[in-house]
Amino acid sequence: MNARRHKAAVFLAVIAALAIGSSAPSTAGSGYDKHVARRIALMTSQKAALDELTGMMAGRSTFDQDRARAARRLLVKSTKSIRKHFKKPRLDPRSNARPLIWHSWKDFENRAEMAQAAAKSLNARSLPGLRRTLPSLMQSCLGCHETYRNTPNTFITH
Repeated sequence: MNARRHKAAVFLAVIAALAIGSSAPSTAGSGYDKHVARRIALMTSQKAALDELTGMMAGRSTFDQDRARAARRLLVKSTKSIRKHFKKPRLDPRSNARPLIWHSWKDFENRAEMAQAAAKSLNARSLPGLRRTLPSLMQSCLGCHETYRNTPNTFITH
């Protein structure tokens, strides 16, 4: 049994080493992967749109149908491209993506499809409609992030 554990540990160490080696930054000069930069930009734009909508929903800003509809359009378009942006396992120091994404690709794809369906279902025509439909999109995003995103360190003491 001990030999089996040792073999498993060696196997996992080799896989981890290969994953680290194959995920070296590929953008010459900058030290970062341009594909990961695009992925980060995608998620940042989605966060900005969600911040806009949650501000309206919570009453921190006035509901504006035009701004709400623009945020909805951005979310519908960007959630459609999640799978494309994550298709290849690319990691770099800025990424918070867990390698589990590519080990559980089918589940990740299903979650991306649920996020897109929730974005399409957003009602940006009225504040009551937004309050009724936005929570399902937020839950979709949070559920995926809990599983497939490392929590970034916001404050490091060393």
